[in-house]
Amino acid sequence: MKEMDTNLDAEIRLWQEKLFKRSVRRARKLARIKSLTGNTGNLQCLEVSSGDSVISMHLRSLGGSWKTATSTESAAISIGYGKSEKLVLIENGKLSFDDNIFDMVVIVDALKGIAADHDFIRECHRVLKPDGWVIISEEYRRVNITALLQRLFGVSPVAKGAKRNGYTNHELYHILKDGFDVPETILYSNSLLESVAAIGESIQKLIIPEHYWMIREKAGQEELYRYRRLHTLAGVAYPLLWILSKFEFLPGHKLLVKSRRRHWRPRTTPKLLDGRSIAEAAINTKIGTAAPF
Repeated sequence: MKEMDTNLDAEIRLWQEKLFKRSVRRARKLARIKSLTGNTGNLQCLEVSSGDSVISMHLRSLGGSWKTATSTESAAISIGYGKSEKLVLIENGKLSFDDNIFDMVVIVDALKGIAADHDFIRECHRVLKPDGWVIISEEYRRVNITALLQRLFGVSPVAKGAKRNGYTNHELYHILKDGFDVPETILYSNSLLESVAAIGESIQKLIIPEHYWMIREKAGQEELYRYRRLHTLAGVAYPLLWILSKFEFLPGHKLLVKSRRRHWRPRTTPKLLDGRSIAEAAINTKIGTAAPF
């Protein structure tokens, strides 16, 4: 029985790798993240994962020492499937690590699922070394046809259990600004690709209701049957999605940020003596005159 379980575990992981290779979007995400992390051979790294075990495995191939934290039990089960590694569950936005021990924190699609995201970023700041970095991979929140299709087909992040549908540049700046230098956001994965992918995900839900890249607890032969069907479907769609991925001139729907840690200092909006912000005073004052009318 134990040998059978071991063989089943190995086959499930094999099919997860096969499905990853048929996913244009996941492969591009991993390549983008790896371009920001570089070689981590001598680094202590923390991955904050939403449950994608294949991406987690590939990050470890970059070298160095890696720990993984997840915000949900299901993500922990998926990442830890068939492994002996001890994972850390994020509870109340807290990380059970000592201060200043990591060189890099890589958050892979997990931030939008954490309710108090600003508080969690402060936790990331706490566990990072003074010259550490945070890398964030997330959805870029737009109001357009792609977002409409995601909502229509029930495949938006919120529909799949997240707390929010992603971040705008301003929202991401707001949660990082107190403790990190905030560079420009990198946008990729164009709207045409994401629109077609939303339709594909709605079809995928008929085969595997949950995230297909997450391995559920006590996964069995039924998963293998579903993986094979999904692999065939993904093979048909792959050429089209690959072509659409080249339309880089269209608006992007995925974002990446690499931000260096600095001393934590809350940045507040300057106020005038009467309590108004500078922006409010400028709006209510005619340009070119000191008169309040």
